[in-house]
Amino acid sequence: MEHRLVGACVALAIATGCSDGKRVPAVGPGFEIIVLASPEARQFGERVAEILSEEIWIVQTEPRFRVVADAIDQTSFYDTRKLLFFVGAESDPDLEKTLRQATGTRTPSSVPGLWIEVEPFAAGQVAFILTGTVDSMSRVVTQQADDIVRVVEDAAVTLLLTNVFRAGEREGARRAMLARWGWGVRVPPQWVVDDRFADDAFVRVWQDGPVQQLAVAWEAGRVDRTPQQWLEHRSALVARFYDGDEVVMDHSTASAARTPYGIDGVVLSGLWENNRYVIGGPFESYAFYCAEDDRTYLVDLSVYAPDRPKKPLMRTLEAVARTFRCGCVPASSESAT
Repeated sequence: MEHRLVGACVALAIATGCSDGKRVPAVGPGFEIIVLASPEARQFGERVAEILSEEIWIVQTEPRFRVVADAIDQTSFYDTRKLLFFVGAESDPDLEKTLRQATGTRTPSSVPGLWIEVEPFAAGQVAFILTGTVDSMSRVVTQQADDIVRVVEDAAVTLLLTNVFRAGEREGARRAMLARWGWGVRVPPQWVVDDRFADDAFVRVWQDGPVQQLAVAWEAGRVDRTPQQWLEHRSALVARFYDGDEVVMDHSTASAARTPYGIDGVVLSGLWENNRYVIGGPFESYAFYCAEDDRTYLVDLSVYAPDRPKKPLMRTLEAVARTFRCGCVPASSESAT
């Protein structure tokens, strides 16, 4: 849970104008991380690069992040990239010199010795700083790889949330949804709200080229389903509303878990396919009961992009999904439009 709190701190720091006085906005893709290590910590930097560039299987294998590894004295070549990761021992002169030039907001993460700094050198930028004794850094990179990934993923999605809406959004869209349906999300400028099935309690917010879609389905009262039954329910919904899509059960999972909204529920993830059109892709869904609305919600994310990596697109959907609001998920510090 602590890494979510750090994500909230990252969002707050960006939203409250940390970019004042920064000379340039950060550039580069949000799925690229620059790992910069001091000479004495080179082995730990290499291990961090391995952790973050691990091949994961979605529809095919792809790296979790695209990683560039270099020496910390090359920071000036990368200091406008969106995601940086510094590795160096305590009191390392190269690390200390670099961090003296940083002017962002620094927060400890849930991983010992791993810090997050918002906008250290440029606007719209996040840096991770792993430091400590040789023994402590060795323990972290060998025993807490999954924790490092969780912290980085959370902060990366939080940064995406800011960048997705940097160019604006459909003004008043979320307010209109809340008034009409009791829930709402922020809508990026080029996205479409498909409400053809709103009377059947199913609404899709999406964009084409590539296809990224967020759907919300809701039911009155508390609906109790096992995780497997939620997978089957999700499959039935998309078969009906997405023209024959279905969940690939052998490549999908569901488990009781805490949703991104801080509410216990069921988290689903896996693959969908449509045999009629011979297409498919990844999906992720969050099911939970909202006592304030006396409703059970399913927030569903899915992608169709046969010619490109899927993980970056799913992260964008996760960022948009974080703007979901209903009776038990009130508006936070981010824009309430």
